[in-house]
Amino acid sequence: MVEKADIPIADSHRIINPGSVILVSAQSNDFQTISTIAWHMPVSSWPKLVAISLANTRYSLKLIVESREFCINLPDYSLLDKVIFCGTYSGKEVDKFSETGFTPMKCRTISSSYIEECVAHIECTLFSIFEGGDHKIVIGEVKAAYANENLFNSDGVIDIARVALIHHLGGSHFCVLKKDLQ
Repeated sequence: MVEKADIPIADSHRIINPGSVILVSAQSNDFQTISTIAWHMPVSSWPKLVAISLANTRYSLKLIVESREFCINLPDYSLLDKVIFCGTYSGKEVDKFSETGFTPMKCRTISSSYIEECVAHIECTLFSIFEGGDHKIVIGEVKAAYANENLFNSDGVIDIARVALIHHLGGSHFCVLKKDLQ
């Protein structure tokens, strides 16, 4: 039998954390920003709903509440430095599109921008928001989704031989998937 070590409750999320990192772009009036998010998930097949978790202090949360929409962008590993920058600085004080060189492109169904350099995008309107301690759980209803051609394999899943997605392990630790175990 393998001995089990206690994990501090403050670090317990790291057991389930290594999902792909996303960038959420949000815009209200003439203000827009980008947030780096590791905590997200699908929550409903119909209507198609996704959830993101944003700290109560995030500027992007304010813009999402005001505009009632947001765009999820999927970056690849080549964008890691820009992803870290977007997760480090506040959009209240820094224009993240200008500072990172990301290209804002008009979304297809909502007024926010998507990030051209990312490999896939999900446009959402605000469905609901729930309190979650020092975070808010933001549920979005998917209005459009699109991706770079050939991102998916013949089974309809992202082909990790074609793209290296960023996975957050915790703190400043990131990785990419090496092998599809089918």
